[in-house]
Amino acid sequence: LSQYNQMINNNISYSYLKDFDWSIRLSLSSDKLSTLRQPLVLIQLTTQLTDGSIKEIILEMDNTEVKDFLKQLKQAQNVVKA
Repeated sequence: LSQYNQMINNNISYSYLKDFDWSIRLSLSSDKLSTLRQPLVLIQLTTQLTDGSIKEIILEMDNTEVKDFLKQLKQAQNVVKA
């Protein structure tokens, strides 16, 4: 999840969220395993930088990463509310 934190900090710090989309996919195999059957969540964030340019960020997370991501979002929400 640290790769997501770094990517988000580098790409979203000076931008605004314009739109988002999400989907759930089932990964049936990988290059290391012939059968994987792991659910993955894809989140696509569309952001607008202060100069008006649009940037899209795509996150792919497994179940554990989604739980950590949601925990961080709740913590951020509590900071904003304070």
